[in-house]
Amino acid sequence: MLVTIIYNIEFGAEAGSLKGALLEEWSDVKINKMGTRSKINNAKYQVQFDGSIIYTGQTPVDNTTVINSIKERL
Repeated sequence: MLVTIIYNIEFGAEAGSLKGALLEEWSDVKINKMGTRSKINNAKYQVQFDGSIIYTGQTPVDNTTVINSIKERL
């Protein structure tokens, strides 16, 4: 499975925390992280699971919410 985290550079710590939480949950997950200086589709933080957007917003969402969203799609 592939998770992509696209984030404004001010949220680098949160993206790193999410990466760690995902790897704890699924050791075989592939993770792409991409920091940007601008917004992504008018948002500052976006998480994608296998190409589908599971979260997009102005601030990061908590790791548990992302993990539960992925579990619902498995």
